[in-house]
Amino acid sequence: MQKPYGLMLHHFKDEKHPDGQGAITSDQFADIIEFMGPKNFLGPQEWIERAIKDRLEPSDRCITLDDALLCQYEVAAPVMESYGLTAFWFVYSSVFLGNIEPLEIYRYFRSVRYPDIDDFYTAFFDQLDASEYRAEFRAKTEGFNPATYLSGFSFYTDNDRKFRYVRDHVLGPTRYFEIMDQMIANDAGFSVQEAAKSLWMSDAHLIDLDRKGHVIGLHSFSHPTAMGALSREKQQEEYTRNYHHLSNVIGRPPMTMSHPCNSYNSDTLAVLDNLGVEIGFRANLEPSNASRYEYPRDDHAHVMQKMGLR
Repeated sequence: MQKPYGLMLHHFKDEKHPDGQGAITSDQFADIIEFMGPKNFLGPQEWIERAIKDRLEPSDRCITLDDALLCQYEVAAPVMESYGLTAFWFVYSSVFLGNIEPLEIYRYFRSVRYPDIDDFYTAFFDQLDASEYRAEFRAKTEGFNPATYLSGFSFYTDNDRKFRYVRDHVLGPTRYFEIMDQMIANDAGFSVQEAAKSLWMSDAHLIDLDRKGHVIGLHSFSHPTAMGALSREKQQEEYTRNYHHLSNVIGRPPMTMSHPCNSYNSDTLAVLDNLGVEIGFRANLEPSNASRYEYPRDDHAHVMQKMGLR
């Protein structure tokens, strides 16, 4: 059954922004828009109005971009402008306030320092197997069935699923950071500070996007990969800090959000309601509009599969 949903996008590549898992070019983005039909995409303001009034049509689509990445502004925004389209931009705030968030640094590291993603996975699991967490890692992954984990993301490989399971459910943030930081420390050719310069947008970019009719929304403060595992107090802190930063930048409270890594629980939804957020998006197509904070999205990789490009 057809239903309204958002197109979910993250990484883009060109001469300045390197290739990496899931990254697409401006031409590929244009091909996706053509395939889905430019006229089917609502502007974010119209999507919000229809959603609030429960008047979204099954064929309605919107464009969403997560994580405040500079490549989105420099590669994707001009493509949308050429079609007269605008989008939701879901932004985490810590990087605008001088922090260097590890999640994107680690992705950049594996993109530019390994020939392909499976080479990185081999190195990562070797590093983990040589660490003090070896026994726990082996015990908790014995019998792991990748087919049953993150099954809603058909474009993930078995290694993708195993890596995400180990990161989020075996190691957790602190120990995952420890393993990755050690891998980076062992690579004299990689500079975290240099990588950070080309990764994220600035407040000025958000102001420009807002002026052009795009909608800036919440995506937490520091982008936890397992928001639903945090206490309600910690979730409240994540979204409140994000809320205040964006309110100060765009001059009004953000009305929309998307769930980082599709992780949330009933506490998350209560936090969003208390902040006065109107609508939110998941990172996959299920469930279908279970609540106003769970509008479905489809990853661009699924669309490219349908186009025969993946």
